[in-house]
Amino acid sequence: MNKPITVTGLDIGSSKIAAVVARIDKDGRLDIAGFATGKAGGIAKGMLVDLDDSTDSVSRVLAKLKAKASKKIGEIYVNISGQDVRGAKSVGMIPISIRGREIAKPDIEKSINAASTIHLPLDREIIQRVVHSFSIDDQPWIKNPLGLYASRLACETYVITANVNHIQSVYKCVNDAGYDVKDIAFTGIANGMSLVDKEVKESGAILIDMGNSLTEISIFFGGALDSFDIISLGSRDAGCDFRSSALFNALISAISAGIQDLSKKSVRPPSVILTGGYALADGIIEFLEEKLSHPVRMGALRGVQGDISGLDGVRLATAIGLCGYAYEKRLS
Repeated sequence: MNKPITVTGLDIGSSKIAAVVARIDKDGRLDIAGFATGKAGGIAKGMLVDLDDSTDSVSRVLAKLKAKASKKIGEIYVNISGQDVRGAKSVGMIPISIRGREIAKPDIEKSINAASTIHLPLDREIIQRVVHSFSIDDQPWIKNPLGLYASRLACETYVITANVNHIQSVYKCVNDAGYDVKDIAFTGIANGMSLVDKEVKESGAILIDMGNSLTEISIFFGGALDSFDIISLGSRDAGCDFRSSALFNALISAISAGIQDLSKKSVRPPSVILTGGYALADGIIEFLEEKLSHPVRMGALRGVQGDISGLDGVRLATAIGLCGYAYEKRLS
């Protein structure tokens, strides 16, 4: 990508809508040209439950964004969340040549497609495929097989799917507000783009997005999203007195399992990073550290220019991450 692009990240949450316009240069640096937030209506636990209310909420925020931004809002990238979003690992293999030959880009794409060809019910659709690694012949854990010689090329991917009707409802909500959607991305991937460094993704990280009605636990390893879990728990359910809430047991168990799994894979202790509106609750980090017996830190934006405060960084992390996702899509 030689020319700078202007894109908009639109975070449709259960309690708030957030939108960011960013100018991205050829080196991937994000310069925030404007942002807007507003109360969400017609959305519960990541799902649209009232199209008119959700469309009105999105329309108001994007109208504010257009008024505040110094540039056109550009292409819109939207997040998707909810307990119907699921992930599964899949492996696919293609033959290269009996005697072996140099692997080219079309071979890599074919192997990724083979790994992403999974049996799905008619009501589900792939929204993302995350490449974990390749293997050539009997040699695993190849990061980039381009130019290597092989007889067989295999790829392991993490395929993220969602209910078709959920996906179409998100598109229709934005369309009815008067805008087109360029692409849709899982919230955990967007948050990882804005809050987790490449080095930390490589060694292992657990990103906990605690919102109004859902908590997403995204686990990164080997430089990519390795798995995720979505728990029906948020500030609306647990309230302010999280210290005595029995609902946190499932959350603590899921995070602990992620820490143990990553500790077996990596020589470095995994990073545990917190984001989302509930992450601002007084004492929540200390509470999690006590329960997990592991350090926990608040997520901080990286590689972003513009007039963004620390508090704005938490509120806008997903929207900014969607802008970063747009850049990565342009490169692929």
